[in-house]
Amino acid sequence: RRDMIDFYHIPISQINNIKAGADWVTQDGDVIPNSRLTTPAAPARSYAYCSDTRYIKTLHNLVKNVSTLYHESTYAAQDADRARLYWHSTSEQAALVARDASVGKLLLGHYSARYGNEQQLLEEAKEIFPNSFLTQEGAIFDI
Repeated sequence: RRDMIDFYHIPISQINNIKAGADWVTQDGDVIPNSRLTTPAAPARSYAYCSDTRYIKTLHNLVKNVSTLYHESTYAAQDADRARLYWHSTSEQAALVARDASVGKLLLGHYSARYGNEQQLLEEAKEIFPNSFLTQEGAIFDI
């Protein structure tokens, strides 16, 4: 924090040490904790992209705790056999991965043209993982 640097007359040569977590010791020997000199970093964000992917029970281990997961949801649950045959996933399966991986949010995409309205896919996913969203071309999501 610039105000603390000025207040404690911290030399520029020490700023990188403070950014790395070091405390500051004044000329009088007083220790100023790093937490008083800096602001907390923003939480880390992460994104995983799983497309053209058949459902894999252990996939959640690879995407554990990501902020945002994009997972294909080509088929509805009623077409799970077709999804398996063509190496794709259902919206329910995408939601299972999201739930089991404890992700922040699930973005669904890569829909089969057989569904005139993807709302069914979203509803199926939300039953398992409520923080699910449909993607579409041009959509913007915060990670």
